[in-house]
Amino acid sequence: MQPRIPTRPQARPQARFGGRVRGRVRAESRVAARVAALVPALVVGPLGGPLAGPLAAPPAAPARAADAPAPAPLWPEPDGTLILARPFGRSEISLRLSRRVAGAVDTLTWDGVTFLADTEPGDALQARAEIGSGAACRRASEAGTPQDGSGAPAARRLRALRAGRSWAETETRMAWDGPADPADEPPADCPTASASPAIPAPAPLLRKRVALGLPGLGNAVEVQASFNLTEPAAALRLEPLAAAVPPEFSAAWRFDPSTGGLAPLGPGAGERPDPVILATPEGSHALAVWAPGPPEQEPDAPRPGFAVAPEAGANRLSCRFRLANAAAGAHDFACYALVGTLADVRAALRSLTTPP
Repeated sequence: MQPRIPTRPQARPQARFGGRVRGRVRAESRVAARVAALVPALVVGPLGGPLAGPLAAPPAAPARAADAPAPAPLWPEPDGTLILARPFGRSEISLRLSRRVAGAVDTLTWDGVTFLADTEPGDALQARAEIGSGAACRRASEAGTPQDGSGAPAARRLRALRAGRSWAETETRMAWDGPADPADEPPADCPTASASPAIPAPAPLLRKRVALGLPGLGNAVEVQASFNLTEPAAALRLEPLAAAVPPEFSAAWRFDPSTGGLAPLGPGAGERPDPVILATPEGSHALAVWAPGPPEQEPDAPRPGFAVAPEAGANRLSCRFRLANAAAGAHDFACYALVGTLADVRAALRSLTTPP
């Protein structure tokens, strides 16, 4: 029987599901056993409106067709934001989704501390993609950048929004990063100055679900992302979860799943197969990224990689998957952010990676 990613039953909206997200996790609770079947992917529709149907590869459509017009999503707050919150430890974890970054998370707080740099749109906790290679490689992001190559305001790229108290689902047309944008981390797969922004194909359509908490793990932020490509790609790097963390989180750690221990990471450590953590020097606050590997039945499926890299005024943390010769259509993956003290984050990683 194939394991699936456990999610809080009360967090599931009334929606039809189809497809699946690769990977597996284990709940902290010793009582709960692994359950069968992979997690179905989300379906996103306008708030309060009918759902679009199962999330799967969309039917073949002209790559250059424009998005169909849709009513603007309704935001619960007048400033175009949505707050998700869940108690954990001595405080509560709070996420703020914002219209200004096309529905990405622009604020993450716990215990009075902000975990995101939030000085520009690229600092959001968001999904990113690199498509192609060499001079033809292009970068796309959920939140966009000040030099957004699409020319459309971020709010117009958000097509749909659904939400509950601790979950939200969005459908967003990603934005091509402008050709003069700096690389998001060293080294980058895409050149700093890549091809002309006037490209024929639209950026990927992103369907994403963000949820707070897993059974027994109240400090987990679950991100399920489906990247829908309009054209095949010879090379593809997908980041369901990437964030710019304030420079105060200056201690970088590597978690060893085989021992449950931590080892320090040097600057510019690059991508690695083990989960990575950014923490304050005293360990009072920490943020980690982790993702499940593919099930045993799919040994050739993409495996997650994790990276931490310094940037001007921030440290970049990301969870990513690489594919070669990717087909057009949907590519579904799940990543997790873990919030709390360094001890909290380590305990959560041990729970997620310890065999049952």
